[in-house]
Amino acid sequence: MKNRGRVTAYLPEEIQTALEQWAEEESRSLSSLATYLLTKAVKDRQQQEKSN
Repeated sequence: MKNRGRVTAYLPEEIQTALEQWAEEESRSLSSLATYLLTKAVKDRQQQEKSN
């Protein structure tokens, strides 16, 4: 298994609640959903930077 970094984030309560609900709807843990969303955001940004 690859080494994985760890990140701590402090979220507004309404954002945390929305993310928890989203994770539950997708049968994911909150950590798994956060990993997916952050990975997608980084890949999207990298792709955007290549386009510029």
